[in-house]
Amino acid sequence: MIIKHVRLKPGFVLKELGGEFCIFDERDSQNGSLNGLPSVNETCIFLWNSLERGTKVTDLVSLLSAEKDIDEEDATLELEEFLAKLIHGNVIEIEESGKGDW
Repeated sequence: MIIKHVRLKPGFVLKELGGEFCIFDERDSQNGSLNGLPSVNETCIFLWNSLERGTKVTDLVSLLSAEKDIDEEDATLELEEFLAKLIHGNVIEIEESGKGDW
């Protein structure tokens, strides 16, 4: 799957809880973190904040590469892993592209 655009769904937030950052659904009356996303690391926090600001998927790899001082191949793997978790958690809406790279 080649992702063209990603948008966070309304109602999902990144919050600190007990010294860890977790993604929560604000509509959850139990205020529990999402299944499969119990806590997120610094890279995920950076990517989440970038998505909240409306950063395009095509720009995330280079931004992450510069932020974490890693090569673009490693940044791509980090981004793919994070997006897979968000897709699995039903946290984002995606628009797929017919061909090409991120």
